[in-house]
Amino acid sequence: MISRVDRLLIALTPAVAMAVVVLGLRVGAGERVRAAMVYGAPESRAGVGQAWQLAVFDEERGVREPVRLDGVEIVARAGTSQVSWRLSTNEDGAAELALPLKQAPDLVEVTAGGKVLVTGHPAAGPPPEQAGPLAAWARFARRSGPVSLDVALLGQRAASGFPASLWIRARDASSGEPRAGMAIAVESDPGLTPAEPKVTTDALGWAHMVVTPMGFAVPLVLHAEYAGARTGPPAANTGEWAGGLFISPGASRIDMQDRYALGLPIALMVTVPTVRKTAYVEIDDTAGRAWAVAAPLPPSDTQMPRAALQAPPLAPGLYWAIAADDPTGATKLGPGSVARPFFVADSDEAALAFGTDHDSCVPPPDIRETGRVLSACLALVAPSPIARWTALDGFAFQGARNARRRSMGLSIALGAIVVAVILECLLLFRAVTSSRARLRAASAEGDAGNAFVAGRVWAVVISVLVAMLGFALLGAFLIRLG
Repeated sequence: MISRVDRLLIALTPAVAMAVVVLGLRVGAGERVRAAMVYGAPESRAGVGQAWQLAVFDEERGVREPVRLDGVEIVARAGTSQVSWRLSTNEDGAAELALPLKQAPDLVEVTAGGKVLVTGHPAAGPPPEQAGPLAAWARFARRSGPVSLDVALLGQRAASGFPASLWIRARDASSGEPRAGMAIAVESDPGLTPAEPKVTTDALGWAHMVVTPMGFAVPLVLHAEYAGARTGPPAANTGEWAGGLFISPGASRIDMQDRYALGLPIALMVTVPTVRKTAYVEIDDTAGRAWAVAAPLPPSDTQMPRAALQAPPLAPGLYWAIAADDPTGATKLGPGSVARPFFVADSDEAALAFGTDHDSCVPPPDIRETGRVLSACLALVAPSPIARWTALDGFAFQGARNARRRSMGLSIALGAIVVAVILECLLLFRAVTSSRARLRAASAEGDAGNAFVAGRVWAVVISVLVAMLGFALLGAFLIRLG
């Protein structure tokens, strides 16, 4: 007693409903997301603005991969000031942001190809920590003799295969007076090659030695002996120092001056001992990050990859340049990073005022020794890493949009199920009612007329529900294609 149309509708309703559910769930399913991360850093005292960092990633199923991307557009605003520019990310998905603003930006937007990678108000950084004074002298395992030796390694770390600058100070162990004329020699070791076999301390008790470490565990043993005419027992004029050099695996070499004049750019050369394609170089001071660049390294068949860089003029003060092999290497001065302190000042005498060791960083009596004292003063600088924070998280921004998609997809799926259940019940109820009406039509023409009218009403209701289900299916397709 059920018509063919009713049978077809009863059979197709579950199938169509399941198709809408599948499409609804697909609309709300997670996809590969491309987003940007903006990392903030404290502003330095160099007077050149903020030096922040950008990183672009693709994320799928919780796994992030860096993206090399051209045509990235950045807009940063601070108060009434606004800057905008285009740049490209490298193979690590990283790019450096120079924000020449008088204050930290209050709005940053990053787009690429017409799509927003991140936008919003950058989070403020944590309050600066008051770190205690860092030890600049190299640690020793043994120090003996009436002549006390101290060793300072320029930058606090050395790079294997590159010359390292050592400054050695000899003093009387009992009185602390500087010992001039002490000949200092390095004990022979296959992992360390000195540029000259012996060096002699000057009137201030300082001696400069250049050594080239090979490997990553390099012992250093120094023997000091008075080079002049002995006035007492030989043992009274000797000293020994035994320790090791801190070697940073895979670190680069930074060639630059000890002091740069005011108003002039900071020129430096970075040489990389590996096959890396990028060197991450930044300049910091005790307050924050002054300048940074992700320098491409052109390949060479005759020499190690190197890059000649030029930073903008900086305000007077003490700085250090850091070269690292990855975008975050400078944040903790970890393996693969190396630091090189330098001064910005009008003269060597003015630069000494920025030194961290006030006993050693003083103008010498002989003005001709000022440059030498300046170099020794830099060796006593212990660079400290500058912390960064996540100013903008593009994945949190994209996550809100994905949450809306999931909510929409779930609504489509649940709506299709509700409509299908109601429709299926009405189809079955109409089939039963129509069957009874047709049975009664044989005995009473009036009942048949009522059945006809009821059938028309049911047909209208069913048509509306079928249309709703069809619109749900069409909506799922349109959202999926969009």
